[in-house]
Amino acid sequence: MPKNRPGSQRGFTLLEVMIAVGITAAVGAVSVQLLSGLVESKRKTEIASERLATLQRFNQVINRDMQQIINRPYRDVFGNEAAALIVEGLDYKLEFSRLGWSNSALAEKPRATIQRVAYQTYAIDSEPCEDALKQLKSWHPEDWQDKAQDDCLVRHYWLVLDRSSDSEPRSQVVLNQITSLEAEVMARQLSSDNGDEGQKSLSSETSTYTQWPGLQTGDSKDIPVAINLRLELPVYGQIERNWAITFDDQ
Repeated sequence: MPKNRPGSQRGFTLLEVMIAVGITAAVGAVSVQLLSGLVESKRKTEIASERLATLQRFNQVINRDMQQIINRPYRDVFGNEAAALIVEGLDYKLEFSRLGWSNSALAEKPRATIQRVAYQTYAIDSEPCEDALKQLKSWHPEDWQDKAQDDCLVRHYWLVLDRSSDSEPRSQVVLNQITSLEAEVMARQLSSDNGDEGQKSLSSETSTYTQWPGLQTGDSKDIPVAINLRLELPVYGQIERNWAITFDDQ
């Protein structure tokens, strides 16, 4: 048989080619897994950041509202007077009047600086939660239906305080997902000092109401001194906030 000539080139054997292909495939598989892990980690980080930013914006909104509560009733579309503060009412979980609604310097017809706001939860697949559902689908495109078991929290506000037949509220989603929302009013009795109608003071004893206005009997009147909110969120668990309020007797 002829011998290989000096300087002639020898090709790869089939075994060597298969080993090279196997090594390349293994490296590729590891690279794909690593890249997928990085992409998934980045996605989860972005979702967590968006959740935290949403919670921070909600805290800013609710703080502004709570810090400016005023004892100002309003009139509904039928002309009936409704309480300045309502908890667990017929339409909303929390509703109240607040100061501090600023006017634009360019406004030709300045509006009232007192604003009526309300908070209510809705099923996340309902119309008020449309924006929240879109975000949930963008976060979890494949299994969003499994995560759509919670509600969203919507803040309503009215352009006029005393309403007419065309006074529809404006709405904004302030929390994309919320499991539950509970509100409580802490109140103290306002009574006359030694029977003197001109001198009234608040008692030191506090009563808690899960519905307001509460049922009150006798000559003494309960005045709200604080509002407590308990929120159950799917990621952060239970969050409790408390605001002291000044609610002068009228």
